[in-house]
Amino acid sequence: MQSDRHERISERAYQIWVAEGRLHGRHDEHWQRAEREIAEEELRVAAAMADRAAGTATGPRRRPPAPGAKQAGTTTMGKSRATPAAAARRGTRRTPTGSSSS
Repeated sequence: MQSDRHERISERAYQIWVAEGRLHGRHDEHWQRAEREIAEEELRVAAAMADRAAGTATGPRRRPPAPGAKQAGTTTMGKSRATPAAAARRGTRRTPTGSSSS
């Protein structure tokens, strides 16, 4: 793991050196900056993993339905609407009167 980190820092230091015009004599500055950036990245990843493990990952969350609100896919009586495709998957078919038969 440590050699992987060293390699990532080395690669990032090189990228910084190239981005700054390949000026010589600033190797230590580039290395230290790369170390800081990699450490910050590792902290962000560790925090995200901890959040995910705790179930508190940030992102879009669904609000619970308001009291009395109709849920999608239900009728006003609160019953689920069966579609012909859903009935076919269950192996039943809908008759013209709305009852199911096998």
